Amino acid sequence: MNENNAPKRREWVKNAIIIFLVIMLILTFFSNTIMNYSLPEVSAQYINSGTLSEQVRGSGTVEANQSYEMKLDETRVIASVNVKVGDTVEKGQTILTLEDSESTELDTAKKTLESLKLEYEKALLATGADYSLDNLSIKNKEEDLSLLKADYEKLDDYRKEYDTVKATIKDYEKMVESYTEQLAGLSSENYSVLSAEYFDKVSKAKSAYDSSKEKKTKTEEKIKEYESTVAAGGNKEAITAARQAIENKQLEINKTENDITAEYLKDEFDQVALDSLRNHLEQLKVDLKYLHENLNNELSKSSEYSDIKRKLAGEESLLDMTQKKCDESKIALDKILSEVNGELKTKQADIQNKLDKLTSESEELKGKASKTDKEAEDEIRAMERELEQMKITLSQKQQDDAEAAGVAALDMKAKQDEISDQEALVKKLESKAVDAEIKAQVAGRITELPFAAGEEAAQGSSVAKIEMVDKGYTLEITATAEQARKVKVGDEAEIQYFWYGDAKAVLSAIKADTANPAKNKILKFEITGDVTPGQNLQISMGAKGQQYETIVPNSAIREDNNGKFVLAVKAKSSPLGNRYTAERVDIEVLASDDTSSAVSGGLFGGEFIITTSTKPIEAGMQVRLVES
Repeated sequence: MNENNAPKRREWVKNAIIIFLVIMLILTFFSNTIMNYSLPEVSAQYINSGTLSEQVRGSGTVEANQSYEMKLDETRVIASVNVKVGDTVEKGQTILTLEDSESTELDTAKKTLESLKLEYEKALLATGADYSLDNLSIKNKEEDLSLLKADYEKLDDYRKEYDTVKATIKDYEKMVESYTEQLAGLSSENYSVLSAEYFDKVSKAKSAYDSSKEKKTKTEEKIKEYESTVAAGGNKEAITAARQAIENKQLEINKTENDITAEYLKDEFDQVALDSLRNHLEQLKVDLKYLHENLNNELSKSSEYSDIKRKLAGEESLLDMTQKKCDESKIALDKILSEVNGELKTKQADIQNKLDKLTSESEELKGKASKTDKEAEDEIRAMERELEQMKITLSQKQQDDAEAAGVAALDMKAKQDEISDQEALVKKLESKAVDAEIKAQVAGRITELPFAAGEEAAQGSSVAKIEMVDKGYTLEITATAEQARKVKVGDEAEIQYFWYGDAKAVLSAIKADTANPAKNKILKFEITGDVTPGQNLQISMGAKGQQYETIVPNSAIREDNNGKFVLAVKAKSSPLGNRYTAERVDIEVLASDDTSSAVSGGLFGGEFIITTSTKPIEAGMQVRLVES
């Protein structure tokens, strides 16, 4: 059994060895191909020489050519900030409002003034000279002159104001005349002169009264007709006397009603008298009722009384109703007339008061507005000469005293001037203590507002900064010294990625970079077009073309902590074929454009430079070339 298995075992071993040797041979011959598939694949190209036009690029912020800084001349507390950073303001626009308070400088100025006056008074006691009245006169004259000049500056305003006042006075006079006419019409019952609002009210009340009065009159005429018929049958004289008594009583009633109306129309009617008249009217009406009853008694004696009595009773009942309606409408009319009369008089008095006040004020304004420019100038000139004469007189007086008092008088003059200057300072600071505002001195864009409401700003502090946009715009970028040598002032640059309108950039200056003066320069551009301060722009401009020996693609340049370099392909022969490795070559970039850079360093002109790779590579790594 063992002898039979031995040849088979030897056969199996021989086959295994043959298979192993075949596999090893295959791996040996194809190892280069297998290894290449695991290596990074790179693209490379040879170094060139030629002309390169470098592009200078950079970004910067648009700024106004000129800025204006606003400063406080005294310490004040900010009440409110009326604008914000970035706002565009006009000249004269309010930037800050200050609190109504005396500043530290004003307090100090007052104390200094008091101290100077005290020193001056002490000096007066020492010299025996007293110029207080002279100084007071000069001060008063200066104030008068200041007011006179202020009036002169406002002369056109006074004239316009006076014209306005005169027109207003005419309007008031027409209104007073209208109210007077309406009151007269009200008194004479000529209601057509009333204004629409009053005419409607009075007319309605008068129509109601006239209508009720007409109905009453018709009823009274009917009664008289019946009474006349009854009287014809007998007892005529008694009936006539009774009727005459009724008519007399009615006349007395009508007179009393007119007296009541007249009392209503008085400027201030007497309520006691009015009540007495009303009581008297009521008594007359009672008497009239008794007279009618007496007449009825007389009429009852007539042969026709039985038939007429029924008709007469009906008319008398109707007369009571019409009399009541007439009385009510008369009271309503009197009330409306009284109300209208009162309102018209109140309005007339109000307008008259305004007219009187405005007329009085216009006299003073007329004196200011009636001056001609020459008269005002002559008046100012005369007062200036008078003031100058007063000062010369005082100065001469002081000089005369100085001759007697020596140097002391000179000190007095100096102290006087010092006091005058200090008074002017105090007056100036006091004028700013209330309703003080900080206004923009120029138009432009607010770039700085260092203080907020409630904060105190010291004297000399900058409270706002304004970029004067009307002075134009500039933009600065940083370039290398080498790049700066290749451009010149006046060159136009391209503004990239700008889609907001038309804009143009022109190189206006090349100056040193204070941060790195050895290597860098600052390129300053004048910007025109549709730009705004604070806007960031990308600038690009081409330098003059230059010949270079070594030019490589920008994609081939790499950089680490040790500087810039390229990876060159190095070939090495082996029994199984060429092997390629990446070798580092340090370089310095001399110039660049959009695709290529001129370099110097360890390159000699024949190198094969790696531009791209399928995997990250480092110096010394083995690579494989892209198959053509």
